[in-house]
Amino acid sequence: MYAKISRKGQITIPKPIRERLKIEKEGGILFLIEDNEVKLKGIPGSPARNLAGSLKKYAKDYVSLNTIRKKIKGRIANEVAREGLSD
Repeated sequence: MYAKISRKGQITIPKPIRERLKIEKEGGILFLIEDNEVKLKGIPGSPARNLAGSLKKYAKDYVSLNTIRKKIKGRIANEVAREGLSD
């Protein structure tokens, strides 16, 4: 099936493909690149948390959310400590 690319780089997904992927008005598309090919995965219209963790297998180095939060808290604490020392 063919879809033309607009000047803005957009395409319209043909209705038969949207139906097969079960994409509705509020749904979306997940683009996966594997071996120089793009694969589309239909995402039904639902809260974003349903996607949580869905890309882990595509990440080169997975870092848990708790690890990220700890690093952010540590950096904030260091910044606050530096500000306190400079007063």
